[in-house]
Amino acid sequence: MITLVSSMSDATSRRRPTVHSVLLRAAAAAALAVSSQAAIAQAPAAGEADSASAEAEIIVTASKRSESISNVGSSITALSGDRLSNLGISSFQDFSRLTPGLSFQSVTPGRSQISIRGINVGTTQPSSSVAQYLDETPITAAATAALAGELNPDLDPFDMSRIEVLKGPQGTLYGANALGGVIKYVTNTPEFDRFAAAMSASTGAVHKGGTDYAGKGMVNIPIAEWAALRVVANYRKDAGFIDNVALNDKDVNFAKNRGGRASLELRPVDGLKIRLSAFTQRLNVGGESSVDGLRTTLTPAFGDLTQSRPIPELIRDRFNLYNATISYDFGFATAFSTSSWTDQKYARTSNGPSFAPNTRFSFASDGENKKFVQEVRLQSKDAGGHGLEWQLGFYYTNERYNRTSTDLILDFATGLYSVDFFSGTIAKYEEKAGFANATYYFSPRFDIAAGLRYSENKQDGFGYGNDGNFNGRSGASKDDAITWTVTGRYHPMEDVLLYGNVSRGYRAGGPNFFRVGQVIPTEFEPEELTNYELGLKASTADKRLTFSLAGFYIKWSSIQLPLIVNFQTFRGNNGKAESKGFEASGTYSPIDGLSFSGTLAYTAAKITTDERAGVGAAPGERMAGTPRWSGSLTADYEWALSNSLDGFVGSTFTASSNRPNSYKASVNTPYVLLPGFSTVALRAGVKTDQWSFTLSADNVFDKRGITDDYTFPRFYGETFGGLGTYYDNLGVIRPRTIKATVSLSL
Repeated sequence: MITLVSSMSDATSRRRPTVHSVLLRAAAAAALAVSSQAAIAQAPAAGEADSASAEAEIIVTASKRSESISNVGSSITALSGDRLSNLGISSFQDFSRLTPGLSFQSVTPGRSQISIRGINVGTTQPSSSVAQYLDETPITAAATAALAGELNPDLDPFDMSRIEVLKGPQGTLYGANALGGVIKYVTNTPEFDRFAAAMSASTGAVHKGGTDYAGKGMVNIPIAEWAALRVVANYRKDAGFIDNVALNDKDVNFAKNRGGRASLELRPVDGLKIRLSAFTQRLNVGGESSVDGLRTTLTPAFGDLTQSRPIPELIRDRFNLYNATISYDFGFATAFSTSSWTDQKYARTSNGPSFAPNTRFSFASDGENKKFVQEVRLQSKDAGGHGLEWQLGFYYTNERYNRTSTDLILDFATGLYSVDFFSGTIAKYEEKAGFANATYYFSPRFDIAAGLRYSENKQDGFGYGNDGNFNGRSGASKDDAITWTVTGRYHPMEDVLLYGNVSRGYRAGGPNFFRVGQVIPTEFEPEELTNYELGLKASTADKRLTFSLAGFYIKWSSIQLPLIVNFQTFRGNNGKAESKGFEASGTYSPIDGLSFSGTLAYTAAKITTDERAGVGAAPGERMAGTPRWSGSLTADYEWALSNSLDGFVGSTFTASSNRPNSYKASVNTPYVLLPGFSTVALRAGVKTDQWSFTLSADNVFDKRGITDDYTFPRFYGETFGGLGTYYDNLGVIRPRTIKATVSLSL
């Protein structure tokens, strides 16, 4: 499915309206504005369009070849950086609610479970089922030893060209972790023909919380005719809004995110492009965005937006990325080489249950993930709607992980900690793959594309722990996989596309690292998934009305699950599941400056085999973390206040139905049916070609949407140390936030 939203042009009609007509039109737009989906289309640059009807062509790189989004033969949502900025989106949680078919579970920034089309077994999944890319670099780890299922960097979208969300398995082009789909952050490249600069500053107040503030800036410098540099820096503090009554600490769940990126592009000779990039991000979180709650009623145990945690729950995360991308045009084809190095360090503390009176468990974990990636591709010129297009490629990655976890006991009487248990893993993951894709155009209206990828990986490492003695054992695994895709596209008329595709994806297996004395399998096998999809994309000739619809059916086998035998937990393959549903979207711009859009997604994902020995699921149970229904509406109106000043108003509405957070017989996470919730956002402001001022309100009705629920189920209701009871941790969305933003550009 393609989700599109008309971006308001900076150059709407310049007729001076009367005050009366402005008020009438603004009131009408605001009344209709129950709103939004995610903005969804590459916005035209200022001055490129004369009205909302003159939408710029949307170009994406889902197939690693630039093409119009309306011609992609699969479901994809593209969200422009300008549109994200206009909507005030700065976190992945906000972004996820605007993308149909995408689900998100989290109780703290930087730690999350992301899934597309229900491909998720909950918090127990060993690695992410959705691959994330920053330009050409994968930023999610592939190996289970790297905590790859929850370490998802929360990138700031400032000065992004767009974000692409590819739905369904993308294993042919993107490899092992693209089981459910791919999220691509595409940055703006340096410009050679002009100096440019931009900045944004904002501050806001969170209901029952602290104060937000952020500052962001960009500068683009043409160094020579053949060299240009673009530098971006950002700092953002998201205010806390949860109080820890055990420590008498206010607004503990603040998050500070600072980082930047630099890109140097060189074109020393005709046909040769060299782009050198660096990215860094530092995340500092003061506590979880969760409250202590009662499982039966999902209500707070200590009052609204409160928790009782005797130990501060901190997160420190540092992520660095370096990339060199080189392309050369040989005439008959273009060669690409991309080399990347990523290094992520993290540390976290969290609370656990008590095992004796006046004591409390806590957990401290830290680690480092290092990753080298090399990909080379050779691809033909665009066929122009006739004949053959092709692409050949080779992929290599080498990942290394070092992770430790320490269980501490806090004695409330003395205030001292003692080490009860510690464990760790030192591991390596290596993958090699070759892939090929070809598209044959029988005519400009009809073509068939096919792709094939062969991958093999090997993993080894050492797992250790202590039960009074230091002991451990090494583990190793090796496996391979073949993934493929076949797509047919037909244009019955110029602005209508019918397509169908079948694709295969996989997720790598791995070794079980265990201590001496444990009798468990030495490794677990890869997962396999097959996706069947039919779709329609259509628009009127002037693009004022667009519509898209995609239906899918997914068969998932050899699901990797945590299995428990004789109180020993290990990874195994013991499950099958299916997911089916549809995603629809549409946009309508009846007059210049006024636009509406909407999305609707239905996902029926369920377990099809008995998994009580694994995650505790019975046949027919819904997959964890996935709502059946989700949708959004948006409305925006822009009008000329003078020859150089425009006014704008808008509103966004998002909603999702209930979803289970686990399975009814789970021994790891308690089963709770999390209620559905909705949010409304409003925005208004003025702008010129050089500056804008926006006043916005998010979560206008101050809803307490619950995003997750987890605890140690066997300790629920236990009293410890006179501080109360060990309750569920209920992740909640941000309360009502009112914010003012000023943006400048040169």
